[in-house]
Amino acid sequence: MEIFRSRSHLAQIALVLFFFIFTSFSWAAEAPKKEDVVAKVNGQNVLRKDFDAAVESAKQQFGGIGWQEGDAAQLEKLQNMALDRLIDFELLFQASKKEGIKVDSAAVDEKLADFKKQFPSDEEFTKFMQANELTETIMKEQLSRRMALEGLQKKLQEDFTGKATVSDEEVRKFYDGNMDKMKEPEKVRASHILVTVAETADDAAKAAAMTKIKDIQKKLKEGGDFAALAKENSDCPSKAQGGDLDFFVREQMVQPFSDVAFATPVGQTSDIVTTNFGYHLIKVTDKKPESTLAFDDVKEKIKTFLAQQELDGMFETYIKNLRDKAEIVRMPAEKK
Repeated sequence: MEIFRSRSHLAQIALVLFFFIFTSFSWAAEAPKKEDVVAKVNGQNVLRKDFDAAVESAKQQFGGIGWQEGDAAQLEKLQNMALDRLIDFELLFQASKKEGIKVDSAAVDEKLADFKKQFPSDEEFTKFMQANELTETIMKEQLSRRMALEGLQKKLQEDFTGKATVSDEEVRKFYDGNMDKMKEPEKVRASHILVTVAETADDAAKAAAMTKIKDIQKKLKEGGDFAALAKENSDCPSKAQGGDLDFFVREQMVQPFSDVAFATPVGQTSDIVTTNFGYHLIKVTDKKPESTLAFDDVKEKIKTFLAQQELDGMFETYIKNLRDKAEIVRMPAEKK
């Protein structure tokens, strides 16, 4: 049920890090020039190079879901979002200090050592650092900040969890008010035998695959055991379970397969089905009609969902208070 797949806003602390893992932030030895600063958060600089890096990371993140290079309106939204996240990052880091979050230097060294292990050699690590204008000192500062935010996240989670309460009446009200979302879709349990052949295969390969699946079909009609024939002949990993795919909903399988599986009566085996994977024989072993989930079966999930919503609200209030109390100055950002 999609309704229970919510993402905690406490996770924003971690998501804020998304843009900034490899940027240098405002602790450079030299004081930045005025044009290099895009914002100030309680006197701390947010640098343009970090802003530019955040925007580029955001472009990559949203590249597959609607971002188009050259769209000025989209770019402005992306820039505003990136700057907001940078400001939130600084606010949360400052808050971690006020909350007394300590970061052990030995733990930072260990994290850096683990990061180095991702590279095949010291030379490759050095190339990476040079390409991103990083030093180990900067990396350690970044890791320290990240670990401070993780510590803040843990503390807030503990503090807020103790305050989040959901009554039985609220759970029941939610259930009664969202009956349309308490549906379990129709499901089928089936086994199959697959003989693979690529859609781009030549006629000879397709003919050979068809001959093989027809031979298997003939053995089934003569009383052969489906599971045994699947183990012996199927090209699907499910052969280890005698072809059993367990229960599935329509959307889990490619359409030709689903259409036949849901139309075939329990206990019967389909004719040969062609999909982009090859040729199938499908035996339907069980079906479950669409149903409404009983209150007792979902009440704990609902309670968890509602409690998480409360936690989200607490975090939103927390970050809003940080913003309201902070002195935040935004400078005009270059548009690229």
